[in-house]
Amino acid sequence: MAEYEFDVAPSFAEKDRERVLPILQRLKELGVNVYYDDDHLVARWGKNLIEHITETLTDKVRYVLMFASQHYVEHDWAQHERRVVQARALAQQNEYVLPIKLDDTEVPGLLRTTGFLDLRKHSPDLIARAVAQKLAQHRAEFRAVTPVTAQSVAALALEKPKGWEYLLYATVVTQGLEELQPKYREHFLRYSPRNGTVEHGNGIGLIRDRNVLLSEIIAVAVESVFTPATQEAAFGRAGETGDADHIVHLGKLFVRTFDEILEWARGIHGTSYSDENARRAARVQARFADRQLKEMFKVAQRLSEVADTLVERLTAGEIIDVTVQLVFEVEPSLEVEFKNALERLSR
Repeated sequence: MAEYEFDVAPSFAEKDRERVLPILQRLKELGVNVYYDDDHLVARWGKNLIEHITETLTDKVRYVLMFASQHYVEHDWAQHERRVVQARALAQQNEYVLPIKLDDTEVPGLLRTTGFLDLRKHSPDLIARAVAQKLAQHRAEFRAVTPVTAQSVAALALEKPKGWEYLLYATVVTQGLEELQPKYREHFLRYSPRNGTVEHGNGIGLIRDRNVLLSEIIAVAVESVFTPATQEAAFGRAGETGDADHIVHLGKLFVRTFDEILEWARGIHGTSYSDENARRAARVQARFADRQLKEMFKVAQRLSEVADTLVERLTAGEIIDVTVQLVFEVEPSLEVEFKNALERLSR
């Protein structure tokens, strides 16, 4: 990652200066290296200020604190800073703009989905500490796309930015499911390569065996893997720090369970059947995995979405639930379809 001369720089309208100063002062007290214009009067003296601020915001600061307000949108100088900031934000992949609302004015070019804090709700101290947490996460060089290695996990656990346990778990799960995306898509295309298994009879015995196998996969997941006790062992009790190794292991078990269910369905699709009724019944049975897989995929998506704005959410007081909610059920209409398919086999 690139290194910068300053940790943060504020971007604000002159009329909002007095509201911004307490945050900047608290940041300095926390050891954050802040670029503040009044601290650099000599360096700015005689320079083209447009070029100076463009260079500073583009190349010399890690984060820009954008203080969004009506004044910020209307002020000419603030408009120039905003365009510089948004140009860099567009060019780089990781977080750069940290918006702080002073009122409800919408800033052109700033997506509504961007995580933000609000000075009307959050104290200068709380906002400053949130910035410090962002910097801690950077020092760990850990984001949702960071490869999970012993070194990256150790760096994250050393810095311990707020919510690091959740970030680590979300990363393990989302990266693991990303690798399984092709198989996941193929399942809903009802496709799998031939696996060499041929069923010459009516397939009733094979269907029963598969029902037992799926039930066992689900039972282990619900009763052993995703329980309050295992969650607590990984993430710790309230107020306690988590265990990085346990979190990584739990995330990998989530991915492994997802893959087991996928493989169960692929085994059905990859089998050849001499009896057409047996083939139809088996294809219906394979759809038993649909809801389970969709629910687990939703969990992974939610983890990823929250991880992207984790510090902001936690600082704003949102309670992040790391409990894995899994609904292992078969839809009633599918059960009826499967029962009818079995009845045709028995004729």
